[in-house]
Amino acid sequence: MRLATVVVASRNPGKVAEFRRLLAPAGWRLLSLEQAPQGSATSWEEDEETYLGNAMVKAVAAATSTRLASLGDDSGVEVKALGGWPGLRTARWLGEGATAPQLREGMQRRVADLPEDRRQAAFVCALALAVPKAEGGLETLTAEARVEGLLLPRPRGLAGFGYDPIFIPSGETRTMAELDPAEKDFHSHRGRAVRELLRALEATTP
Repeated sequence: MRLATVVVASRNPGKVAEFRRLLAPAGWRLLSLEQAPQGSATSWEEDEETYLGNAMVKAVAAATSTRLASLGDDSGVEVKALGGWPGLRTARWLGEGATAPQLREGMQRRVADLPEDRRQAAFVCALALAVPKAEGGLETLTAEARVEGLLLPRPRGLAGFGYDPIFIPSGETRTMAELDPAEKDFHSHRGRAVRELLRALEATTP
C-alpha cells in the first residue's frame, strides 16, 4: 500500500505537528482536517470501549468524508494507583470544555498526595489508518503502543503538549517536555505506535 496524502483525523494542533514530524520519513503529505476537502465538516463520537476502537472511528469518519487516506489516533494516561484512571477519558474527565492546562493541573492535584512509588503511570496510543479503495470500502491498518513512567505533581519543561510536562518515561530522569524532539519521539507512546504502523504498512507493500 503506497500513500501520498494522508489526513490527520484530529483537531489537536499539537498532535498534528507531532505526526508531521514522526511521519516525515514516510514522505507523506499530511493534511489537517481543516486542509482536507470536507474535513472541516467531519465529526465523530468517541464512544468505543477501547483506544483502538476510538482511533478507528476517527480514521473511518475522516476517510469517508474526505475520500483520502486518514490517520486516527486515540491516546490516554493510565494511573496504576487509580485503577487505570482516566484511561479512555483522559481528554474529557474534566468535561468536554476543559483545556489542556486545566487537565494537566487537575492531574497534578490528583497525584500530589501520592508517594512517588504510587505515581506509576503509562501513556497509551492507538493508531488506525483507513484508506479508501477504488472499488469502494476502506482498507485499514492498526497499531498500539504504551510507555511506562512516572507522574509528577509539578510540571517541568516547556516542550511537548498535554501531560508531557508531568510525565517521566521509564529509563529517563527528564519529563517528555524536557526532551528534545528526537529523544521524545524515541521514548513516546505515539512515536512507538507510528513505527509499529509503518512496519505493518511496509509488510503490505509489494
